[in-house]
Amino acid sequence: MSDKRERLRAIFVEEAGEIIEDLDVKIINFEETPEDKDILNDIFRGIHTLKGSANSFGFTRLGEYVHHFEDVLDYYRTDGTEVSKDVIDLFLDSVDVVKEILQLEIDESDGFPEKYDETLSLIREIISNKDTNSVETKKIIDLGDEFSNESFDSVDSNIVVELDEPYMLAQCQNGEKLYKIELLFEDDSFTRGLDHANFLNILGQNGRILSTSLNFVNVPLLDSFEFRKNYIRNILIYIASSEQIEVFQDIFEFTEEQEWTLVEVEQGDKKEETVALEVETLKEVKEEAIVEKREKKEKKEETIKEEQKEEVKKTQPVKRSFVKIDTEKLDDLFDSVGELVISQNFLMENEAVRQLEDVDLKRNLETLYKITRLIQTRVMGLRMVPIRDTFEKMKRVVRDVNKKTGKDADLILSGEDTEIDKTMIDKLADPLIHVIRNALDHGLEADKDQRINAGKSATGKVHLKAYHQGGNIVIEVRDDGRGIDPKKILTKAIERELVTEAEGANLTDKQIFQFIMHAGFSTAEKVTDLSGRGVGLDVVKSFLETMRGKVEINSKMGAGSSFKIMLPLTLAIIDGMLVRTSGEIMIIPTLSIVESFRPLKNSIHTAKGEGEYVKLRDELLPIVRLNHILDISDESVEISEATLVSVENKNGKFAILVDELIGRQQVVVKSLGKALAGIKEVTGGAVLGNGDIALILNVDELHTDMV
Repeated sequence: MSDKRERLRAIFVEEAGEIIEDLDVKIINFEETPEDKDILNDIFRGIHTLKGSANSFGFTRLGEYVHHFEDVLDYYRTDGTEVSKDVIDLFLDSVDVVKEILQLEIDESDGFPEKYDETLSLIREIISNKDTNSVETKKIIDLGDEFSNESFDSVDSNIVVELDEPYMLAQCQNGEKLYKIELLFEDDSFTRGLDHANFLNILGQNGRILSTSLNFVNVPLLDSFEFRKNYIRNILIYIASSEQIEVFQDIFEFTEEQEWTLVEVEQGDKKEETVALEVETLKEVKEEAIVEKREKKEKKEETIKEEQKEEVKKTQPVKRSFVKIDTEKLDDLFDSVGELVISQNFLMENEAVRQLEDVDLKRNLETLYKITRLIQTRVMGLRMVPIRDTFEKMKRVVRDVNKKTGKDADLILSGEDTEIDKTMIDKLADPLIHVIRNALDHGLEADKDQRINAGKSATGKVHLKAYHQGGNIVIEVRDDGRGIDPKKILTKAIERELVTEAEGANLTDKQIFQFIMHAGFSTAEKVTDLSGRGVGLDVVKSFLETMRGKVEINSKMGAGSSFKIMLPLTLAIIDGMLVRTSGEIMIIPTLSIVESFRPLKNSIHTAKGEGEYVKLRDELLPIVRLNHILDISDESVEISEATLVSVENKNGKFAILVDELIGRQQVVVKSLGKALAGIKEVTGGAVLGNGDIALILNVDELHTDMV
């Protein structure tokens, strides 16, 4: 395969993936608003695009399946038949099959998806029923009846087609109109998904085809015939129908304007004698009409643009254009901007520069600082995308779980326009699915009467919300179900030896709830497709560890539960608190910080063999001496003369002892490299304005070492 074709194939695979991902959302949206036919048209357009492109790249299994999928979509799109819940199920199952077929094609693997035959059989059954229902009222046209074998054997440029419009007008029944349609397809129409037979079939569903005339002049002999090429460039069709002309215009919505013409034939349009037209003459007339039509259209558009130019500027926003960029290129740009910020900081904090008493220099440095920050902010914005698409995909998850569990729940979305780093959003969908499944399967009551007796609606509610908080993004999943029983969780945790009975007695409910994030932890009494296998929320835990985030679980028995996933806005830059300990500067992510304080002497306690503690209001917090944990020094300063930073992780709160707080600052995260990658107490490094390297602390591992 040539490099150019390989690149085109990669583009098709990427675009096909995007189309398929959108199909789930659009189908669910159509189920919610079945009166909105534009959504069904969008679904049809996506499948139509897949069909045309798949065959071009040799994805024959995909092309064959979406061809049938397109047929059933077109049936409901044009026929107006109500789409039932079972048909929606078929659409969604068909999308799953399309996803699996595409992956098989990409991997060049043999075979077919599990539901391939089942869904294809149901699609064919629907189409078959449609054809059966149509046979009594629609005339089925066999082109072989109109053209004998001799006609095909003796094709030449002198074929004469008899067109008697007055006769056809006489064939129209009460309320019917006569329409004249000309198809003028190019030789590449098949590769673009345009098929004469499909259009004839659709036209036949909307009226009675009285005549079809085809131009076979360009059809070559078999030895030079190319099966991918369209040689039948002109088809003239007369159809009697009670439908309005707009119905037929919609049929050609996805074709180019020059590829068809449509007129309503009225009495008196033609003299009442047979009109004989040679095919070649007809072709010339059509080509002239196309040119004339195109010129008129261009002239009209130009006139409109001139007349409305000023009005458009005032009343309409500027049309935006978009370009696809490889995310690796964005990452490279972001790294370069990070280096620019570091260099700018070097300059701003250079002692020799700071001592200069040059007003113009200081003004220019201040301008440089503002411009650098502006560039950094805008480049960060390039990586930020709305979370809407990820949220919309969760509708399918809720629908599938409802179907499996027999429950009835609604998903309520808010904050869909909240933006998050592209690298995060690509990894967010899977953990979010597990949290929502947990809320539906474990959280919501199975018995509607139980909900009604508790003063709740019969239909369960799951709220999915995103918002910004303190320089971070929060994704909250909240349900109005039965809540989480902390006693049941603690009992299971003790059985699995995750905690001792004595330790468990001192844990808060929030700390107990964190046990459900452990791998293999499950309180389900029955193993199902959705729960009881010990696989689920540990996926969320792994995601949070990778994304430097955390989760907060709250629940009240009988009132429901909430999972708050807190993430930094971006992985490339973090907001941190710079602290100093034994002469070294460290960075504590602000996402983990609760507060900082100077302790009083009477609030400090020491337990022999257990370590040091500080009492903060009603809580007793363990103290971690940062210089000891990181082996920086053995120095032990007086706790009352130091500063404590209260932080929180999955195990609860504790206090980090530092010499001083330097200040809060956004820093560009740098990898430590292979040599230092094994140091679990740190997650990365950052270059400060003075050129020093500061390590970014891993708060979770600090607490682990302490205990």
